[in-house]
Amino acid sequence: MGFKFVFGPVMSGRLGRSLGLDLLGGRICSMDCVYCEVGATRQHTIQRAPYVPAEDILDELETWKDEGHQPPDMITLGGLGEPTLNTELPYVIEEARKLFPGVPVAVLTNATLMPDPQVRSELALADVVLPSLDSLVEEECERVNRPVPGVEAATVADALEQFRSEYSGKIFLEILLVRGVNDSERNLDRLADFCRRNAFDRIDVVTLSRPGTERSAEAVDAENA
Repeated sequence: MGFKFVFGPVMSGRLGRSLGLDLLGGRICSMDCVYCEVGATRQHTIQRAPYVPAEDILDELETWKDEGHQPPDMITLGGLGEPTLNTELPYVIEEARKLFPGVPVAVLTNATLMPDPQVRSELALADVVLPSLDSLVEEECERVNRPVPGVEAATVADALEQFRSEYSGKIFLEILLVRGVNDSERNLDRLADFCRRNAFDRIDVVTLSRPGTERSAEAVDAENA
């Protein structure tokens, strides 16, 4: 059958054979990144809500399992927007584990909601958290990520650092560089210092591999990626 909220599995260099769950059902996000491959954000918000009911997601996941597929290496919460916006994220994590005992659960996040202690406690239920942090220079963050007003890179970085101190699971940090936007020496130096201070389990520095939301967004040179 066709699925609306379950997609994949896809092969991931970080997560292996990853089965994705979309917790938003649409392009709902706290950012509108120039490089986003799913297109422009349609609902630009930091307001949490049960955008897709957990039971709808889990019903599809159970159906996918009943079809007799080989279990994935990882169940990954992400999709078309920022998954921590969905208030039912912790329930999805817990019930996915019951459906697939022994399969770890990962969450992809832009980290903008991490300043909220409740969100950090919910993310701590996952086995792997994959946050992104593209710039520690505020004006560059505004240009590359176009966050909801009030979201500041420094505050997000502080919350990510706090999460690292609280969380016993794995954190895979991703930094995406766009030519002429967030590849300045000032930003790269700040990110390098931030990464040195925090014991992340993996750090991936990448650039665009496909067209983003904005045609002007271009990949950096290979030596900078």
